[in-house]
Amino acid sequence: MGKLSAVAATMLLSGATAFAAPVIHDVATVNGHDGYLTAWETSGPVDKVLMLVTGFDTDNDDHPVDDLYTDFQPLIDEIGPLGWDIIIFDYVDGSTYLEDNADNLARFIEYLDTQAVPDYHLAIVGGSMGGIVARTMFVQENSAMGAETFVTVDSPHWGVYLSPWVEDLAELAIDYPAAHQMHNGDPAYNSHYGWLRSVETNGTFLPNVIDPMATLAIALSNGESSWKLYWDDALIHTKYHPVCSYVISNPFESDYMPYHSTIYMDNISTSRSLRWGYTKYWYNNTSTSYFDQKQANPKTEHSAPAFAVEQAVNFVLANGP
Repeated sequence: MGKLSAVAATMLLSGATAFAAPVIHDVATVNGHDGYLTAWETSGPVDKVLMLVTGFDTDNDDHPVDDLYTDFQPLIDEIGPLGWDIIIFDYVDGSTYLEDNADNLARFIEYLDTQAVPDYHLAIVGGSMGGIVARTMFVQENSAMGAETFVTVDSPHWGVYLSPWVEDLAELAIDYPAAHQMHNGDPAYNSHYGWLRSVETNGTFLPNVIDPMATLAIALSNGESSWKLYWDDALIHTKYHPVCSYVISNPFESDYMPYHSTIYMDNISTSRSLRWGYTKYWYNNTSTSYFDQKQANPKTEHSAPAFAVEQAVNFVLANGP
């Protein structure tokens, strides 16, 4: 097997392959915006690929090669012996326009198509913003890009909700294109998400692009049940659920946010009742027309991320070759 390169990304292959010294390719632009290629030599045929599309990143100061030996080593150990290769799709600029990173992702997949075996299996797992980048790619390309499995983990499918206090801080510290595009109510959000939904609901996109894939949206809590918002914390946390509050779904308790940012819901409305010291919220509807399945993650903040990876991998393996 020859070199595999990532467009505007670091592409890391693991599992059944072996690492050699990295080969850096200097590419100033990709389709008119920032991009580069980074390649690792690999061995053996690439026929099953799990691509991890990363989230919002304002640092853009390194490549995530070390993650393979830390955060993703358990993943490698689990699916590597089954013949899967892992790609971590990183960004040249993780805070720039979603459309540009979606374009880079699409161009990289086209390159991967020329390097992998014919009809290889491609599974895309997008974490947080990565799920929106992938979703944007599908709309922008009007294609699944050959992906047969698509999973999102804690992705803001209805945008990110900020409290007034955090919103004021964001104006000073998080003034980036992608942040504006994902901030619910922002003009950039209205434009980008309005465009996404106009395509996704046009009657042909879901049947032709999304439905042929196996799709799953994973939340980092069980938002099916009610949650509490304490009055003294309301100003500094999100609209629906502060990080210090919790969701109860017997026999579990979760201190991560409910479904409002993670499930592509057809109706995002909530109901509430005022209690002494806190407000109780619950969803009127958590149905999804986009994903085949939606899955809760009733774990605390200490174990939810690792459990979400486990949920995603189980789905990928269940729907792989």
